[in-house]
Amino acid sequence: MVRTLEKVIKDAIANNKYKSGTKEVLKSIKGSKLIIISKSIESKFKAQLEEEAKSANIAIYKFSGNSVQLGKLCNKPFRITAISVKSGTAEEIDAIMSEKEISSSSNKLRAKT
Repeated sequence: MVRTLEKVIKDAIANNKYKSGTKEVLKSIKGSKLIIISKSIESKFKAQLEEEAKSANIAIYKFSGNSVQLGKLCNKPFRITAISVKSGTAEEIDAIMSEKEISSSSNKLRAKT
């Protein structure tokens, strides 16, 4: 899963098919295929992004790391709280989202035992 996420992000950055930062992501939400948010995003921006993405029918991936880790994944020397990806195939995005659901349900099972 992480490999697919890394590949999609790196391809988007290489082809300049991304926007980073909450304000830029909010402005460019219409043409996006996937929005990735870090754990350290402010709750008001998170709610606003989720609302906009839901109305535009765009998937949101909640990155398990903080903004520094997301910045490193994007090969940037600064923090990134949100990134919108405008490239990537439907299969890649579905794989990322389904893997997230599998990992979150396995975490819930571990918590119950």
